Amino acid sequence: EIAFQVNFLAHYLLTHLLEAALTSDPGGRVVNVSSSMHRTGAIQWNDPQRARRYSRVAAYAQSQLALTVFAADPRVTAVSVHPGVCDTAMLPLYAHEGCAPAEGAAHLVRLCDPATEIVNGAYYDRDQRVEPAPRATDERTVKRLNKLADAAVGVGG
Repeated sequence: EIAFQVNFLAHYLLTHLLEAALTSDPGGRVVNVSSSMHRTGAIQWNDPQRARRYSRVAAYAQSQLALTVFAADPRVTAVSVHPGVCDTAMLPLYAHEGCAPAEGAAHLVRLCDPATEIVNGAYYDRDQRVEPAPRATDERTVKRLNKLADAAVGVGG
């Protein structure tokens, strides 16, 4: 499923490949661009590609939940951020109006700045730290997702 591959597995693999660099010096961090849609997501453990029952919105929400769960993995310092609904070419798929892309990007840039203190595994809605969906920080879900992702991208856990 393309949303799961692009929105989550690609990030997972890139972070895995950069893990040594991210953990060798203080200040290394991953900032995942997530979405408030993670709150409606459910990971289909037996069918993450959603081959049996496909819904574009459900697939997107699943990918955003996976990305938000991934920030709770303790191997690297990471956070997830919902930059707000931005007025991009994808806007018509999910909303009617949104903020300027530069406004959404400013929230990401702030969290990337080493001078900005972050809480490892935290979820930010624009510039505010808020609680993610409860399943996003569940330790069992983190382990299960890592196992699934390791197998999908062909790396050892």
